[in-house]
Amino acid sequence: AITGSVMVGFDGHRGWVYYLAVSPDRQGEGLGRALMTAAEDWLRARNAPKIQLMVRGDNEAARGFYEAIGYELQDVVTIGKRLAP
Repeated sequence: AITGSVMVGFDGHRGWVYYLAVSPDRQGEGLGRALMTAAEDWLRARNAPKIQLMVRGDNEAARGFYEAIGYELQDVVTIGKRLAP
């Protein structure tokens, strides 16, 4: 059974983590940390100088997780537009 997954990419300028998921019954076992380590290693192998990700402002649990593994809040603005009616 799949217990976790990470989707990561490199745009030639920086690495991005698009999704990270760990099965609710397996959270707290270090799987998220292991998946993020694998994502960072994958990006290092491609000489990515930086890794970024986006977390919704109201997702305190995710923000706490990322801060605990060394990620910092950055002063950026995300601009978007819905295309579907």
